[in-house]
Amino acid sequence: MTISKKEIIIFGLILLAFFVFRVPALHSPYHQDEYKWVLYSHPEIIPPGTVPHPPLTEFIYTKIGPIFGDNNFRTIPLIFGTINLFLIFYLVKLIFDKKTAYWSVALFTVSFYSVLANLMVDVDGSVMPFFFLIMALGYYRLKDSNWRDKKWLIALLVGAIGGFFIKVSFILPILAIAMDFALEMGVFRDKKKVLKYLAYSIIGAGCLFLLLFLAKIVFPFFNLEYAMKYWEHFWTSSSFLGRGWFQTFIQFAKSILYTSPLLILPVFFVDKEIFRKTRPLFFFIFFGLAFYLFVFDFSIGALDRYFQFLVIPLCIISGAVFSKYFSRNKIVIWAVAVSVIIFSLQFIHHFTPPLYPKTEWIHRLVSLKWNFLYPFSGGSGPLPFYVSFLFIVLIWVLGLVLALFVFKKRELKSVALATILILGVLYNGVFIEEYLFGGINGSSSTLVAGAVEFIKNDQDIKKVTVYNDNGGFNVQQTGKYRKRLYIDPKFGTKEKAETLNQYKEHYMVVDIPHVDSDTIYTKYWNTCSVIFEEVSGTISSRVYDCTKAPDIKI
Repeated sequence: MTISKKEIIIFGLILLAFFVFRVPALHSPYHQDEYKWVLYSHPEIIPPGTVPHPPLTEFIYTKIGPIFGDNNFRTIPLIFGTINLFLIFYLVKLIFDKKTAYWSVALFTVSFYSVLANLMVDVDGSVMPFFFLIMALGYYRLKDSNWRDKKWLIALLVGAIGGFFIKVSFILPILAIAMDFALEMGVFRDKKKVLKYLAYSIIGAGCLFLLLFLAKIVFPFFNLEYAMKYWEHFWTSSSFLGRGWFQTFIQFAKSILYTSPLLILPVFFVDKEIFRKTRPLFFFIFFGLAFYLFVFDFSIGALDRYFQFLVIPLCIISGAVFSKYFSRNKIVIWAVAVSVIIFSLQFIHHFTPPLYPKTEWIHRLVSLKWNFLYPFSGGSGPLPFYVSFLFIVLIWVLGLVLALFVFKKRELKSVALATILILGVLYNGVFIEEYLFGGINGSSSTLVAGAVEFIKNDQDIKKVTVYNDNGGFNVQQTGKYRKRLYIDPKFGTKEKAETLNQYKEHYMVVDIPHVDSDTIYTKYWNTCSVIFEEVSGTISSRVYDCTKAPDIKI
């Protein structure tokens, strides 16, 4: 098949944009759980076999990671993400056509959640999707050949086994494809077939777990018993009603904000043909949401990271919708004007609420006082950044109204999609810009770099406690890291005071999420000397000398 010069230019521009949106964050500070992967690669710090996942995960970061160096671990997910871009194009061209493939990879390129996933030092965002795409390619190729071209069975098995050797939760896409296969074969119309394929499924699952049991032969560091204890925790950590449901749905809501109207709202426009062709992806989304929200208790886990599995299925589904129904329409010039207005609203005065108490957030939501900054962060990153909640809500509300309105006015589908596209690209563009540069509300990365350089060069600083672990790994590299400090109301005031009185040293506070001025921490820091201070946008960075601070008395 010949490739035209125009097609090369289009894909080249998409690939260029892909790197432009990601490379600037390659060396952004590792946040919280991210830097544990760097520590895993140092057996003198953390012994082998302590990664609570199947062995391929530990192998990638402990054996391949050191090739790039401690400060370049983001290169690993970026490499997988780049390969995924090509795999998505190939898969979508197979399922639909070349036009749809361009739409899907373009969405994958400009989606903030995709940018975050391609740079997060973990396996959920780029590594697991790589094996999912390999498996999906094998499956769709087999289906196209009416199950005759057996060489594609190799790709399906490589994807399934490889993904399962990354994380046990890879059973979800395997289950999704198995369900689609069962419908294709008419299994549920025949009791004998149900029993037959159920037996096959049990045998297949048994083979996967047998391979995992035998994995120690190839990966001698793998500790299956340790991993099983870790997995058991999510099953037995609490009763169903006693789970942290508030935290679960807060994290889920955050992942929806990450995913953006650009990937979610086009799903409203899916027709029977698109659904039929992408049915395994819909199964994957359904099983994934059920698994992470209800089957297990992940309220203490990094749910916003786990939900990165949504990115590729939604890029493909939404790409199919845009390809089929989008058309250039002069009427949507109004959407450009509205986008300019919504964008400019970010520059009006915004309140920066503290992380706690949460009642302030709820009050502002209910009273429609949306001109406040919302901090985006997580256990595996990103390093916190702010986005205007007013900006977020207005785009979501406008997009939802358009999507719902189309149910009554089908002839306006192309106008609605064009508007959602313009608003969605703006939405993701702002998230990407704030994540990379913090040009509107402030850059945490810049503040961390300045504070850490000061700590490194100040010989009087011996040990440092780091608020929210913002820049924690960078401080560790100076050899002066004491511990991280979280502002959490579950710890009593007396316990907090005892901790502060115990560690009368230096504190590095990159103040995002904002710390309430009435907390015991702020009152304590006010008794210390500020020996370094820098401000970026609405975010401040300080190094406190608390060596001579008086005891906090309760």
